[in-house]
Amino acid sequence: MKTETKLFSYGIGAMAIVAISIGLAAIIYGMGWLAFNLYVLPAWILGPWGVYTAIYSLAAGSQSSYYLVWGVVMITLAFLSAFYKVSYVLPMLGVLLIILAVIGIYTHMKGRK
Repeated sequence: MKTETKLFSYGIGAMAIVAISIGLAAIIYGMGWLAFNLYVLPAWILGPWGVYTAIYSLAAGSQSSYYLVWGVVMITLAFLSAFYKVSYVLPMLGVLLIILAVIGIYTHMKGRK
């Protein structure tokens, strides 16, 4: 019986992405290249983490829709955090619900085959 080994688990990659993004934010804010804004800070964490999670969903196998849904949610929250002054929250949440519904329908149809 041969067991399949992964290069690394989701948690290790996610922690590395979060550490790198917080480190970059600290460098950029610390050097004074951007003015610190607490409302934009979640975008530094959730954006890269959401992209990593969405990409990880391609290799997640049976749990791919789970990772894809959470990746899309995190990317949307990061976008809302980064552009809170110029974007409307309610339409973005509507777009999020539509995307989640499409993912759910796709997963349901994929499971019926």
